[in-house]
Amino acid sequence: MTSQDTPASPPTSPPTPESPTTPAPQSPTSPVFTPRLGVKALIVHDSHVLMNHVVSAAGQDFYTPPGGGQEHGENQVSALIRECYEEIGALVEVHQVASVFEVMTDRSFRDGSPVPLFHQVNIAYWCGLAPGETPGVGSDPDSGQVGSAWLPLDRLDRYDVRPLELARWLLTDPSDRPLGLGVTGVRRES
Repeated sequence: MTSQDTPASPPTSPPTPESPTTPAPQSPTSPVFTPRLGVKALIVHDSHVLMNHVVSAAGQDFYTPPGGGQEHGENQVSALIRECYEEIGALVEVHQVASVFEVMTDRSFRDGSPVPLFHQVNIAYWCGLAPGETPGVGSDPDSGQVGSAWLPLDRLDRYDVRPLELARWLLTDPSDRPLGLGVTGVRRES
């Protein structure tokens, strides 16, 4: 019997990166959980930032940057233009990446109720309104969205901006802002 004829013994440790394994095939009904990709608009004009104005079921006002999920086959700029038009009813001009942050939460931003784990990686872009455009409420606003609002940057801490880490980032010195904000959101402890 040659060494090629010897049956292989079972591995005693997990495979190393040098010997990758093939993942188990997924059945068509098996859920595949990957983070959703979102794009957000940071529109600043005259020391104010434009935010979606949302009112929770309990009547609490809070503010979020316009934007949403990127659809399969859609580039980020097109996704952001579409999302802004749906939410604020205005065309935007997309400039450059401002920040990247993840939202990971098992609580609804609207009312704090438990939800299945939501995980979204957001790329926020500096944007401007296209000439002649005025923001308001678009044709497909977010749930609870009642309008849009220009919030003063120097008093942003007086508003319930979500995620809070983004509001804090906007309040910092622009020359010292990191690109990444890390993971944001509220997650229950098990």
